[in-house]
Amino acid sequence: MRTNRRELLKRLVRTATTAVGAVAGLLAAHRLLATRPRFRPLAYPVNHSKYPAEGVRLIRPPGAVPEPEFLAGCIRCYRCQDACADGALQFFTEGYGELYHTPYVDPSVKACTLCMKCTEVCPTGVLKPTRVEDRRSVRMATIELHKDRCLSHKAKAIRNEQALLMQLGLPVTETEALVERRGPCGECYMFCPLRERAIKLEPGAFLAPEIFPDACAGCGLCEEICRQVVRGEPAIRVVPTRKSV
Repeated sequence: MRTNRRELLKRLVRTATTAVGAVAGLLAAHRLLATRPRFRPLAYPVNHSKYPAEGVRLIRPPGAVPEPEFLAGCIRCYRCQDACADGALQFFTEGYGELYHTPYVDPSVKACTLCMKCTEVCPTGVLKPTRVEDRRSVRMATIELHKDRCLSHKAKAIRNEQALLMQLGLPVTETEALVERRGPCGECYMFCPLRERAIKLEPGAFLAPEIFPDACAGCGLCEEICRQVVRGEPAIRVVPTRKSV
């Protein structure tokens, strides 16, 4: 009987020791977790919005299907980037939500030359195969022209003003800064792959551009080459026409 009591006491002591050890372990773990540094968010917080941040233009590569189909079908394989020898394709980062890792064109960085190589390698068809000969049908975006910034239009306006002053017998004064008279230019017309369709030149010697937005492919070559950009905003600029989801 005494032996049984002794064994019972030993078991109770072992059980108590185990329980105390477990509690001590839990307390130690709690103290460890409490002293660990808290989680810090990433430097680029993920934005779950479906739309680009303000200031970013949604201009897809040539041949892109409508935006809902594009987002659903693009597998983010980057083959279009590998095929683009001119480096015209940029990619949205994680901060742009559903747009992340999908391609776009930013003419202020690098315009698209409409070589159509990206449309040839897309494995899912969200960039429809398009031949160079069919680039007239491409509608990546459209354009707008600010004549008050355009060097050719400024030069034309200054010359017309001077001619009017001379007709009125008034002295011709140099009221504009030298940089305002650095026209004519005509670079946008010369670089446009659809010139005489999307961009024409007004009659005269000033090479003043006249735009036709409905015929524009939206490649952005005119914006990239615009000489006015050295002073800030370009005189001719690509305007997105693509509808977000």
